[in-house]
Amino acid sequence: MLAVLLLTALGDGFDEVARPFLDAHCVRCHGPAAEQGGLDLASADRASVAGDPDLWDWLAERVETEEMPPPGEPAPGPEDRARFLEWLRAELGAPADAPQPLVGVPLRRLTRAEYESAARSLFDVSIDARRFLPEDRVGHGFDHVASAQTLSEADFLSYLDAAEAVAERAVPGDEVGPPRVRRFAPADMVGGISRGNAHWLTTRGVGGPAAPLPRAGEYLVRAEAVGQQAGPDPCRVRVVLGDDESEATFDVDATPGEAGVIVEARLRVDAGGDHIAGLRFLNDYYVARTEDRPAEDRNLAIRWVEVTGPLDDARPNAFSEGIVRRIDGADDPAAELRAIVRDLARVTWRTPEIAAEDLDRLLALSAPDEDPTARLRRAITGLLVSPRFLFKDEVGRAVAPDERGSVPLRGEEIATRLAGFLWSSVPDDALLARAAAGDLDAPAGVRAVAAEMLADPRADAFAEGFGEQWLQLRPVAGGKRADRGSYPRFSGRLARSMREETRRVLVDSMRGRRDLWDLVDGDETFVDARLAALYEVGDDATLSDAGDGWRRVTLASTPRRGLIGHASVLFATSESTRTSPVRRGKWILEVLLGSAPPPPPPGADNLPEAKGEDAALSLRERFERHRADPSCAACHARMDPLGFGLEAYDGIGALRAADDPERGDVSGVLPDGRSFEGPLELVGILRDEERFLEAFVERVLVYALARGLERADRGAVAAVLEDLEGAGIPTIEGTILALVTTDEFLRTPATGRGDGR
Repeated sequence: MLAVLLLTALGDGFDEVARPFLDAHCVRCHGPAAEQGGLDLASADRASVAGDPDLWDWLAERVETEEMPPPGEPAPGPEDRARFLEWLRAELGAPADAPQPLVGVPLRRLTRAEYESAARSLFDVSIDARRFLPEDRVGHGFDHVASAQTLSEADFLSYLDAAEAVAERAVPGDEVGPPRVRRFAPADMVGGISRGNAHWLTTRGVGGPAAPLPRAGEYLVRAEAVGQQAGPDPCRVRVVLGDDESEATFDVDATPGEAGVIVEARLRVDAGGDHIAGLRFLNDYYVARTEDRPAEDRNLAIRWVEVTGPLDDARPNAFSEGIVRRIDGADDPAAELRAIVRDLARVTWRTPEIAAEDLDRLLALSAPDEDPTARLRRAITGLLVSPRFLFKDEVGRAVAPDERGSVPLRGEEIATRLAGFLWSSVPDDALLARAAAGDLDAPAGVRAVAAEMLADPRADAFAEGFGEQWLQLRPVAGGKRADRGSYPRFSGRLARSMREETRRVLVDSMRGRRDLWDLVDGDETFVDARLAALYEVGDDATLSDAGDGWRRVTLASTPRRGLIGHASVLFATSESTRTSPVRRGKWILEVLLGSAPPPPPPGADNLPEAKGEDAALSLRERFERHRADPSCAACHARMDPLGFGLEAYDGIGALRAADDPERGDVSGVLPDGRSFEGPLELVGILRDEERFLEAFVERVLVYALARGLERADRGAVAAVLEDLEGAGIPTIEGTILALVTTDEFLRTPATGRGDGR
């Protein structure tokens, strides 16, 4: 520090310390000619450090870990590196007695997942929010981050449609006349590909529309289908409605040029909402083309689907049964209706008190002489389109702010944060009652309530929602497919098994209080028959049987370890026809180590197709040529060795044989000189990276707060890490329970608003 003080006495230190260092070691890649990652350090000055401290903090981390400058570029000596970092850290630092102001959380609205969960929790209604609500945009890696959210006038109308659908299903009216018949065209269908006048299923699975059904009950499902026939048997199907499926199997022996085969079955759903109605294609068949004969491919084409019903008497759900009972048993139905709306408003709007004028406005949405249940439907619609339901507003308590300029959140605001964080939902009546009783007024109480919430089955939503987005598995969930010619073992069912394995591992890690490091090097997982075959895991590896076709197995005799051995991750980070070492390496850096490389220069984000003399090169050799460009070398020196260590696995996660020519060289040398051979040794290196725990805590904190992190949040990250260290074994549960006691989770700036308001 003495050197920095002396330099400051002579000048600001930038020209004496930073400028020579940047010119010698950084400007070649981060200057006006290259400007890698959009970063031009040639024009930087001292003011730019103060203007963008997060960027310079990122730069300091890269220099300190010797990731910058990259191999092949002039490297600073230890003294020059230390001198530059000492100056930069001092420039970025703040006086010890000057606490960083608390960063606020901007106003945010419910996501699709939260809306669906709220409808179930509050009104016992199942709804597919994708049919109504706009897609949730992603910010900082998650789909509920406030800065990425918008709400246009058209979006609001979609929320009105969703609210009316929930209200109609929550309080169903008597249906007059014959059962309703709904017919759906191919364009309405999902689960395959709609072309012309048919919806095609090219692999085993279910195809049909998401039919909006008014309530639980029995429905008649009819469909017309033809088949592209191949092999010894005709296309075979079962009729499907939601989770119900016909016992009978039907042969569809017609071809596209003929009249279709009409099949039907009477099936039942247990709740109203959107349910897939259609056909399950049972016997896909494919034989690749050879020199002697053309390819054979059996596919199913659905021409239309028809749903009639409900066919049985109405069976109200638990919510509507309770409401009707209250109204029918009341001496004054109008007064009882007002009381019901008040109770619903309190929990739906997440507030302990409802003003009389608010009740008047809700009841004024219908005429006083209308049927009470019809009036209730209108009131529920009003509740659900109100900003008090759709948005999570935070103003805090009316008390004097602390030294960080913050005030405590109110109990119901903390309850809302907890429900969104752990249940992907809104607080139920019981949680709001805990808030009203003062159980959330102190950190210890919040921690105790959070522990109870984690024990609730609804907390699986955290492992699923956070896990899928943290691990960047949304492409697999969204229907990503592998090329059948390159990977004939791939199917939609295998992709679902991939996702389910990872989901089960994360839920088991959370509920079993397992060491977080098992996510890096654990040798146990869950498999069904499809994954067992892909992983080549025999029955002798079984540790326990889940009883639903899944079992816990040990992978100790294989090189497969932790999350990087999951087929879901390996498939998500591959192209459709081949693996992608760069994607896999980037995934390790970004997800496991929280050290994402900057975006590639324009035009350098894809490996060109091999042509001419490049066609004879291996994948590794082609990437070596690709990163010969100085603007590519810095990041590829970090990513490529990690990715090539996973070339032992193919594009869908199967382990390649040692003599497989596609396997190639699976060794790697990291910029710091550490080397490894294959995935098992790579995992050993990752196990030594202490950064994993810090990166995990940072991602959970982003998910909990629904905003990006800033330098002021470092104290919260450090506090959680200290808590985990004191616990002995770091766990998902321990991370969550430590996080919910931080000021960042429990308080808000005294203005009551975050940035972006």
